[in-house]
Amino acid sequence: MADKKYSTILLEKDKNVATIILNRPKKFNAISPDLIIDMLDILQVIEDDHDIRAVLITGAGKAFCAGGDIQEDLVPVSKMNPAQWREYIKPFANMVRKLHALPKPVIAGINGVTVGGGCDIAMSCDIRISSSAAKFGYGYIKMGILSDMGGHYLLPRLAGSGAAKLFAFTGDIIDADEAFRIGLVDRLVPEDDFKQETDALVQKIANGPTSAIILIKEAMRRSGEMDLDASLDYAANLQSALLDSKDFVEGYTAFLEKRKPVFTGK
Repeated sequence: MADKKYSTILLEKDKNVATIILNRPKKFNAISPDLIIDMLDILQVIEDDHDIRAVLITGAGKAFCAGGDIQEDLVPVSKMNPAQWREYIKPFANMVRKLHALPKPVIAGINGVTVGGGCDIAMSCDIRISSSAAKFGYGYIKMGILSDMGGHYLLPRLAGSGAAKLFAFTGDIIDADEAFRIGLVDRLVPEDDFKQETDALVQKIANGPTSAIILIKEAMRRSGEMDLDASLDYAANLQSALLDSKDFVEGYTAFLEKRKPVFTGK
């Protein structure tokens, strides 16, 4: 993993944590076709690396991600016919699918400006922790289009119908406090504490019982497709697998011994 290099993203691994850094700071980490291709490859590398127990996605410089790159994404799209566009957008949609369903906990560390497709990437993660300096916008509407990266599936599930429509219909820029208030962000921290707080959260999750976290993620993701009875049955099936895990043995042993558990993710 450490030997792989990408043109638009930095991929770092520190023990059991993988960090994806969107690395186009001069363009506020705007999305290009090359960035999408790099993300698809990186997500597969992370999925295949069984040592990785948590993933952090953040941006280089002052932005998390400023949406689509004008010259490399928006201008080419404006010249496409509908059939060409449908072919063009496939990798973008596949990246969102893969990120949303990645069988590892994924935390978006929102360090700055987050607009359009940048919001979609953040919303595809499991948890969003934001610097108080971040700004958010859903600028699709200002070009007379809608999100083609899963936003209108993800946004109302996080912010609720009314707040999601207000954000999407107006395209207004909102600050981190408002993003936290409507549920677009899960944790808000002062700018000066952002890196420390983000690293601490990622480490806490990475050192948890990984098998249980993966199945909690799966159970929550699938629950939207089920009624309560089906969800209860599904959870029971998942639980039966966890009862055979080393982390369960460690967890209940540590509880009985009144000590802090040391999970291995197995």
